[in-house]
Amino acid sequence: MSHTLLFVDDEPQIVQSLSLLFDDYTTLTANSGMEALEIFKKGNPIDVIVSDQRMPGMLGIELLKEVKRISPTTVRILLTGYSDLEAIIESVNTGEIFRYVNKPWAGAKLKDTVSLACKYADRLKSTPMPAPKATSTSSNSAGLLSTLGVNVPTPTAGAKTEILFVDPKPANLAAYKELLSTNYTVHTAATAADAFEVLKRAPVSVLVSEVNLGDTSGIEFLAVVSNERPDIVSILVSDSRDAGIAIRLINEVQVFRYLIKPFQRELLKSAIELAVSKHQVLVDAPVLNSKAYSGVTPAGTLSQGDSKSLEEALSKVRDLIKSKATY
Repeated sequence: MSHTLLFVDDEPQIVQSLSLLFDDYTTLTANSGMEALEIFKKGNPIDVIVSDQRMPGMLGIELLKEVKRISPTTVRILLTGYSDLEAIIESVNTGEIFRYVNKPWAGAKLKDTVSLACKYADRLKSTPMPAPKATSTSSNSAGLLSTLGVNVPTPTAGAKTEILFVDPKPANLAAYKELLSTNYTVHTAATAADAFEVLKRAPVSVLVSEVNLGDTSGIEFLAVVSNERPDIVSILVSDSRDAGIAIRLINEVQVFRYLIKPFQRELLKSAIELAVSKHQVLVDAPVLNSKAYSGVTPAGTLSQGDSKSLEEALSKVRDLIKSKATY
């Protein structure tokens, strides 16, 4: 199948270089965000857009946010640098990006990444998005979500959605449980190993983890969860802003949110409610799960979660990450 790519950069030599690299695709180019949007308005079907972040008039993340709205099946890749910290974190939390690619890019790795993005675009075009289902949304958070333009279905009676919090501090775990146990079944774990055991026995929909988990990296643990239980929607909590962490969260984990402490309780509630809705989509239409196109699991497939221990799962995911050919 032939795929169409759109490259956007305010430096003409950059888009020319990208077009030459991808001469086996149909390529379009633009030198600004507004010029790129004009291409979409003309009805050109774009499978993958690759945009620079730092452009005058309209930043890359602003462009990709608008592309998501007008062409949701177009897969979005951002060319960026570690200095674009705020944009990177914002794009994690608004779900705009399939991959981050740091300049200068490696040609072969970028080609493999775009090829993977095209496969995901094919799935998005061929699979209808499931209709939203009811969630256990609290009235206060429902009002906030409605204000943000998010469709909040009416809750229905039934079993509570199960959520897992992973944090080495008992006081934080107790606070999470007190805050959310009315609407959810809340599991807690102080270590990654304990959390892994919970995941083996409980139908967890959403996982919220600290970045620092003692002997285990929170990012590596979330990569394990993505590989073993790809239907679980993950949220990382940290007290620091780190572009390197944010990039790994997207490229290796496909994390749903990156929350920076301190944050308001309503923000956490809203993030969890949106994550529950995302989980329902992944259950109803697993082929739409971008984790199958993370470069960690083979393209178009999802793990069966057969690791017997956290150590085995960590070893597996480290090998997969080390061997992957994509960003």
